[in-house]
Amino acid sequence: MKDLLYIDDLRTPCNYIQNHYNIIIARTFKDAINELNKRKYKVIDLDHDLGEEKTGYDICKYIVENQIPINEVYIHTNNPVGKQNMYQLLHRYIDCKFIIY
Repeated sequence: MKDLLYIDDLRTPCNYIQNHYNIIIARTFKDAINELNKRKYKVIDLDHDLGEEKTGYDICKYIVENQIPINEVYIHTNNPVGKQNMYQLLHRYIDCKFIIY
């Protein structure tokens, strides 16, 4: 089973994610960056609003700036502008599969 980094300050992964991946949850920007530096994740699932100053978009910038290889990106957020910004940034710089829900 592949590891998936699930980044959200409040929610838990949906059943589909839980049934198909080994899930590691990061609740803050700092936790997410620590996980991205600790191991290689091929799959991430991102929220935009993390309940702090840093957002999912900041995590996307970190991934791009540090050339972290990702194969699949799930984006789940109720923030339509944040969703679009994260998708556009990653789509522009990373060749991967996107699933937006």
